[in-house]
Amino acid sequence: MDKATAQERRARYYDPKNVTYRKIAGRYGWSWNCIGIQILVAQGLAMIMMGAMLIFNIMTMGGDSLKDIDSINADIMGYSIPIAALSFCIGNPLASFISLKKTKAAKFGDYFKKPQIGPGLIILAVLATLGISCFDSLIMSIFNSIFGASSEQLNTSISSGIFSENLFLSIVSIAYVCVLGPFFEELLCRGAIQTLAGHESPKMAVFASALMFGIFHLNISQFYNAFLLGLLFGYVTLRARSIWPTVIMHIANNSMYIALMPITKNMTEEQQAAFDSKFTIVVTIVGILALIAFIIIERKNKNKEMAVIITNKPATDEEVAEAGLTNKELTVKPFFTRWQFYVVMGIFIFNCVSTSIMAAQ
Repeated sequence: MDKATAQERRARYYDPKNVTYRKIAGRYGWSWNCIGIQILVAQGLAMIMMGAMLIFNIMTMGGDSLKDIDSINADIMGYSIPIAALSFCIGNPLASFISLKKTKAAKFGDYFKKPQIGPGLIILAVLATLGISCFDSLIMSIFNSIFGASSEQLNTSISSGIFSENLFLSIVSIAYVCVLGPFFEELLCRGAIQTLAGHESPKMAVFASALMFGIFHLNISQFYNAFLLGLLFGYVTLRARSIWPTVIMHIANNSMYIALMPITKNMTEEQQAAFDSKFTIVVTIVGILALIAFIIIERKNKNKEMAVIITNKPATDEEVAEAGLTNKELTVKPFFTRWQFYVVMGIFIFNCVSTSIMAAQ
């Protein structure tokens, strides 16, 4: 009986359907590995640098310890964006390189080819990005009890770096938020992750890259905004077969908010509320119209198929056809049942809760 059972288990293990499923599930697992490596490396480096700053300041502080501790906290807050810049500029390409090297799914050069959409469509995509981002801000203001605390903490952190009295810190903060951050985030999400999760379905690729784009920010306010923008970014990447358009879109989005900061900095609360309301409504309307135009123009091009940038699938088309797996078994099931998914989501939820608690205090 035991021997028969072992033989049955062995037969099931080597059944073509199960072999193919394991190959596909393994590739989805690497999409979660990729974001997990990024989180561990980036957060680990950030903690090491902030810890080193804290120790150095404590060792050199003077008489009034309470006063000095407050000063130390302010100093560390001022360096939070440069620290994030260094951490992400190392963590993002490292996670992408390891994951792509291990799976042989694609090469970095595959993501930087000439876009297969023209400048006009890229401009429409940029306007759509700004519109969706402003719409997100409108929704977050309505649900302020959910998003308010973490959003305010994020704005404070960014402002402390950009408006720092230290010119070097200001330049590094602006460069990271407006250029370096968008570039390395697109390399990670629309590059590596969209490839690792897009071997069976372009739609799954867009959803997965958008989901992980939200997750790796590790706070609830940015998750919502990044997820919606990620859906647009992923769709444009499929059409363009390059990440350059989404790098431009991402830069435009971040730069818009940085450009608005000095404009609204000296306004009263009433003036800022009025300005934000008018600006958000106008840009949202323009963005929605631009998105509709982009979709209509792209759909007229019937010869252009949506395709993921990938050079090596985990299973051949013949193996997939022979296995007879359902669409759910090819996409949703292996993506959401990997153990890496639960680890990454646990880290994300923990950080969201802890950030909200700290921001509310």
